[in-house]
Amino acid sequence: MVKGEKPPEDKKEKKKPDDTESKESDIAKAIEFDIGDLAGVGAVRKARLVDAGINNPMDLIIHGSVEVAEITGMDRDQAEAVVATAREYLKEHKVMQKTFQSGREKLGFRKKVIDKNRISAGCKALDDLLGGGFEPQAVTEFYGVYGSGKTQICHTAAVMAQLPRDKGGLEGEVLWIDTENTFRPERIKDIVIERGLVPLKEKTKKSDPNEPVNDEDVNHFLDKITVATATNAAHQIMIVDSMRDMLKLHDQDTKEDDKTAPRVVLIIVDSLTTHFRVEYTGRGLLQPKQSMLNQHIHKLLKTAEIYNIAVVFTNQVIANPEGFGVPIKPVGGNVLAHASTYRIYLKKSSGTKRIAKMDDSPMHEQKEVVFQTTKAGAIDNEVEKI
Repeated sequence: MVKGEKPPEDKKEKKKPDDTESKESDIAKAIEFDIGDLAGVGAVRKARLVDAGINNPMDLIIHGSVEVAEITGMDRDQAEAVVATAREYLKEHKVMQKTFQSGREKLGFRKKVIDKNRISAGCKALDDLLGGGFEPQAVTEFYGVYGSGKTQICHTAAVMAQLPRDKGGLEGEVLWIDTENTFRPERIKDIVIERGLVPLKEKTKKSDPNEPVNDEDVNHFLDKITVATATNAAHQIMIVDSMRDMLKLHDQDTKEDDKTAPRVVLIIVDSLTTHFRVEYTGRGLLQPKQSMLNQHIHKLLKTAEIYNIAVVFTNQVIANPEGFGVPIKPVGGNVLAHASTYRIYLKKSSGTKRIAKMDDSPMHEQKEVVFQTTKAGAIDNEVEKI
């Protein structure tokens, strides 16, 4: 072929990429940007940023100007200018939304990018409460007393995220940050089997337990869940800082066989506040605790927004000292109240029944739904026969 001549185009009609593929392609292009080219960075400051795990415009935005200033030695205005430049670069490449949009444009974006990439909770009642499932680019918080269903919802979501789109999933991987040693692979296996997501053996008796034809079919679901066990607050923060290395992106140079490899579509933190609550006790440590929590949750939110990922976290509760209204309130105060996109209160009911109430949301009404926690995870409440 003559140099400069374009190769003949494949006569086969190319498959039109879906919204997720287009998003990943945009992100892959943005990652190629050399942060050393940003005004005020240079080779020395770039090296400092890289040593701190900041390698591209997305990392700059997630870490923010204060942290960038501390790492590079820049003053606050210089660091803010660098982060602002990175933000504009990502907007230009359609990785982030542009600053000014009409209401119609925002609605179109939500229908095209958000609503098409929701993950089912595996339960119609919870999906209805959430407006169609767990929302990408958002943080959903579940809080309640022990046994109210928080971890069971998380286990169910970890399975649902892996299913095809027509079954409520995104065919993706899950990152589970475990702070209370609550992740149980046995629960994942139960949920997969009881929901019939793999071929099952025929039963000789109706009372026989469900068993998979091939155990490897079930283990395949476990393979797509990465569990990071956080031993303390600092370790938990480090996991969030480093997890972006795990987010798989497909660019145009990726082999076709590898493009089918799943990427992380759901991040679960169970529970977000455990270590902070234990390690920062007393009024003297309240301010540093709230400051660290604030940075931690906002990094999760920025990661969700940039990588188009849904973030779900559970939260503990404490007694409400006000003495009226709800007897308990979630840990984290106003920091988590303002940072959570959706906040859902879980309550125990009779038997396996649980109640979920939309406590705070920019778009949903404050209604309650009833669901159950069973061997199949979070499921819809069975109507009692009269």
